[in-house]
Amino acid sequence: MARYPNPFAAIRASWILSRARQRSQGLSQTELANWMGVGQAALSKYEGGSREPSFAELQRLVAGTDFRLEVRLRPEPRRAARNENAHRGDPMPFAADLHVSRRLPAQLSPASGHLPPSEADGPRLEEALLHLYEVEALTADLRRPEDRLQYAYERFHHERDRDLIHQMLPLGTGAGRAARILAREIDRAIDRETDQETDRPSGRRSERRQQNDPRAARLTWAYIVCCLRAEEAICRERATRLHRALDAAQQRRRAQIRVEDAEFIARTSGGPSIVAEIDQAKAALTSADQACVDHGRNGGGHDVGLSGERYIAAELTELADRARALYQELAREPAFETWRTSHAPTDPLYDAWLDGDLRDSPAPPRLYADWNALAADHRGLLASGQQQPGGTERLVTDPFGQQWQVVLGTRPDSNPDATAYVTAAHVAEDGQQTGPVYLLAAETDHARAADAVTTGAASLSAVAGMLRNASRER
Repeated sequence: MARYPNPFAAIRASWILSRARQRSQGLSQTELANWMGVGQAALSKYEGGSREPSFAELQRLVAGTDFRLEVRLRPEPRRAARNENAHRGDPMPFAADLHVSRRLPAQLSPASGHLPPSEADGPRLEEALLHLYEVEALTADLRRPEDRLQYAYERFHHERDRDLIHQMLPLGTGAGRAARILAREIDRAIDRETDQETDRPSGRRSERRQQNDPRAARLTWAYIVCCLRAEEAICRERATRLHRALDAAQQRRRAQIRVEDAEFIARTSGGPSIVAEIDQAKAALTSADQACVDHGRNGGGHDVGLSGERYIAAELTELADRARALYQELAREPAFETWRTSHAPTDPLYDAWLDGDLRDSPAPPRLYADWNALAADHRGLLASGQQQPGGTERLVTDPFGQQWQVVLGTRPDSNPDATAYVTAAHVAEDGQQTGPVYLLAAETDHARAADAVTTGAASLSAVAGMLRNASRER
């Protein structure tokens, strides 16, 4: 039988019928019953779960709403697949997946999702199952660009295709992780419901279900939603890379045309000035060629812009939009709103990255527990024996009224006029910087960073946004 998720995780007919009717504008039980020729009492029992309609009856009743009931059979062998244990065990067998991890809040993990059940928990089992199918469909579509490129490389052996394969590898990691964790959470909910059914005294089935509908754990649901937000960011970052490669290819083509025009003029009219023009045109072409080579890692620079990058970029943008729409749908659950309300003051820049001022950033600024954690992760950032950075400072606030000390510093082994780093430390009421620390920029242009720190609004998100723009211009 099907094993993943739990085969007993079934969507009840009562939930399907009530959801279809309630989402049909202005449709009451009485109106639906009269329209379909059934008694209002019978329809009430169907929606309440005390009476189960046949599948044909369910299809007919749903057809009386603004929806239609569709069913498909998904092939799944009776024997367990080799990777079933990976699904049933740790949902992150590759914990070093930095593409997703660096886009998730450090304080949130699947293991932290086990709180006592409450009204602030995630959706009920039926809705969680529907969301699981949506996330799985998105994950399958996210892996198709890599599959097509693999086929093209195996057939034509173009090195640029291999470059693009490496760029597509992170696609689907966020949505895939969300699907695995959600499936495991559904399994746990079913196990909890099964255990409670055996301990619960007999009674009316509808009353028993209404008393304890299984739900997704609150923090686990928040983690799933954040994984989808990370997936959107990954898709947009990869699309941006492809657009930059296309721009480099266009600049190379213009440089080639410039060289050809200069050489044509030299052959037809000549003159001493044309020699300098040819040299300048060839220098520009060499620079443009190097820019294309920089976009490849396997020697496929000459094919940059000629391997379907424009089509792939458009596809990634469409997939990012789908991930965004799914993120917004799941984020409307009270479970995520409750988590976000409590988490936002702890990590205000992550909250701004979800759908605020930093939404367009590839990843949120990294938040560390303290200076020691920051220094351990970036060993060359501070000089030996230095506890905190020194340099240009500015006091800014976040949307919650908390103060942060922004510091522009230079690495001990770098030229002070070349590269710089920027941190933001939380300032307690007593003025001490003993709390969390943001690394706003690990390596950026010193002059542009100075403008971002010293000018503009005294807002933490505004400074982070200006540093992001400075990094793009670099």
